[in-house]
Parts: sequence; structure tokens; C-alpha cells
Amino acid sequence: MPGGTRVAFAHVGRLAHAAAAVPTPLQLYRRLPEELRRCLRPLNLLEECGSVLPDRLRVASAAAAEGARRMLQLGRTRYPVRRFVGQTRVGARELRAIVAADDQWTRYWTRSLFAGEPEAASLGDVMAGRVVEGADRVGRDVDLSLWQAAWPVARRLRDHALVPGSVPLWLRTDRPMHEIIRGERAGRGSRRDDARRVRRLGLTIRVTHDARHHDWFRRELYEPYTSRRFGDLFLRVPRHAFRHARRHGTLLLLERRSEPVAGALLERWNGDVRVLAFGVRTDADVPSGLLLEACYFHAIAFAVDAKLPRLSLGACRPVLTDGVLRYKRKWGAYVGAPNTWDAFVVRYRNTAAVRAALTATPLVIERGAGRLVALTAAHDVSIGDQVERIDIPGLAEIACLTAEGDATSASGRVRVVPAPGIADGAATR
Repeated sequence: MPGGTRVAFAHVGRLAHAAAAVPTPLQLYRRLPEELRRCLRPLNLLEECGSVLPDRLRVASAAAAEGARRMLQLGRTRYPVRRFVGQTRVGARELRAIVAADDQWTRYWTRSLFAGEPEAASLGDVMAGRVVEGADRVGRDVDLSLWQAAWPVARRLRDHALVPGSVPLWLRTDRPMHEIIRGERAGRGSRRDDARRVRRLGLTIRVTHDARHHDWFRRELYEPYTSRRFGDLFLRVPRHAFRHARRHGTLLLLERRSEPVAGALLERWNGDVRVLAFGVRTDADVPSGLLLEACYFHAIAFAVDAKLPRLSLGACRPVLTDGVLRYKRKWGAYVGAPNTWDAFVVRYRNTAAVRAALTATPLVIERGAGRLVALTAAHDVSIGDQVERIDIPGLAEIACLTAEGDATSASGRVRVVPAPGIADGAATR
């Protein structure tokens, strides 16, 4: 090869090597800090800019950003429609149900309604904006169906019975701590018992706004504990939400022998204060359940000392036997008006299978204007015992399905609905 040609090829090779060494736009993007990468999307940028605004303006900007995201996604979102057949958790009745929802919600509903893994069959999918048409067309031969209605679709369905995606739990903190602790009963597992055990731990409380402490709390306490507790049903609070909460809230770190073992992140939100996240050391020499009790106790004590009129203990699944809801109820919480992005259109028939399912999984139903109704039944238990088990302040009514010919009478907020009656007009059509 002539010398000039060799030089030319060597030059081309050097240019190619140099070009390969130049990072691509995607590589440059991945090298950016996560906070900066997030801000390259317009709606995320709106949310980030809004996070430095005063409380109510910040909430409004966050809602505007999320609402715009959902409007953009609505036309592309489709929910798988699945038919499930399995035994109920109470009474071992065969329940036939349809769930049209995303995968995580489908897992939640099937585990709540069925004793084991039900048989599943795919019925195709439904567009997010046409769930009511799907509910009218499919499911005439099943006992119960739940159809996910994303915002803004759910806002147009006020004449339908809707199960909110979550319900907020509030606690009045405009009274002394000893009145809150006293509760309605004594004995093991009561508020008084929890408070006694927490005090014996002798924990010290560190109140901090340090960014390093917030990041450590998220990585070492919140994420390991909650992911272990909820498994594949874990709804992770995103990293940017912790960053925003640091600007508008307080982190309580609970220390034992000068080592943090638990914590609670409190955030100002829409004029109130809410618990955004709890976190617990899973490898501490204290049971994680007791440390969680300490989180509740000290978060409530902080709100009382700060003279807050009420404290949001966070949101819970819309099932009145849900473990998280029952625990917060034990502290004296009440349910408030839902403010959630998702809801579920519910259709059912007053059958033995539905009554068995609703005994184990009583639903919270929203009937417009924030009015909440419990939809339940009393299979193999008395209505009084079932009501005592699920009643919580904030419910306007408890509708209890019973068998045909049941002569049980209603009392107070309890409405008895014998078969084939429907409690709220949400019958399978």
C-alpha cells in the first residue's frame, strides 16, 4: 500500500475513534443528575417550580401537572378485562367477578376478594374513557365487577356507585395527648397499651430538615420497610416527593442509643399537615411493629405540641377490613372525603357469593359530594358484630346486604338490604 494511502487510512481511523469517543445525546442525558433529568420534561418542570411556592399554590401546581399528564395519557390507556372464578375468603362460596384495571390494582382486588388464586380468563381490554360502556356490555353473568375509572372520567360518573382509589384518614389533634391515648377501650392492642410500650422504649426524637437525613431516611428506612411489608403491592412515594416535602415539612427521626431506628416524614399540604411516609429499621433489636407504633405515637404528639387542629395519617385502600385502615382507625382516625385520581365503577348482584365476599371485603362507596357509604354483608356473623368490626367515623351510612326474607331491621346509620335488593343502584345491568 502506498505511503500516502496508509496515512489517509490512519487519519480516517483516528477520526472514527474520536467520533466513537464523543458521547451520544442519550449518554449525555444519563450522566445528568436525576433532579435535572426530571426537569427536562415540561410537566415535571412545572411541578418542580411549583414546589418552591407557598403551600396552597404548590398543591395547585402539582394538581395541574398531574391532571395534564393524565389527560395526555387518557387516549392511550387501556385496561385488561379479566374474569375470575374462585372461592371467597369467608364462607367458601364460588365468586364470579370481573376486574378491569391495571396489573397492580388487579392483584389487590383478587387477593382481597378470593381466598386463593382464582381461575382467570382474559376478556380483552377496554379504553380508559369507555369503562362504563364496558361495564354495561360485559359482566351480566358475574356476581361482582370493578372497572377502573381514571381521572377525569370518574368526575363524570357521579350518578354511579364509585369505589375511590383511596380514602384519607384524619385524626383530631386539637386536644391533649392523654385524651387521644385514652381511646375507647383498654387491654392489649389498645392505644393505651401501644403508648405504654412506646414510652418504655425510651426513644429520643430528632427533628430535622437536613437534606442528607431525608435522603438517608428514604433509602434506609422507608423503602426497605415498606417494600418488605407490602411486596408487589408497594406504591412507592417517588424521590422527588421527598425532596419537595423537605421544603415544606419536618422529618422526625426516632433514635435508640443514638442510632435512628424509625422515622416519620410530615408535610404541609393544602393548609393541613399529613404524614407522607413512615420508615422502620427492619434489622433493629426492637420488633418493627413496635417501632411503627412509636412512629404513630410521636407523629401525633408532634401535631398536638404544634397545636395543629388535625393531622392526616395518610391514605388507605378503600376496604374497611384493610390492615392499614384498621390500625389508623385504632388511633381514633376518621375517614375524610376522597381526593384521588382513580376510582372504580362497581356493579354487583345481591347473591350469596357477593354477601360472602363483602363480609370479608366491605367496600367504601362514594355517592357524590364526599358522602361515603359502607357496602358490606354479614355472612355467618350478626349484623351488629359486622358493623362493630368495620364502623368508622366519617361514614354516612352502612348498607348491609342480607338473604331474601331476612327480617332483620335497620337501626341508626345501618340500612339492611334483603336480596334481591341493591344498596345503591349499582346493580349488574
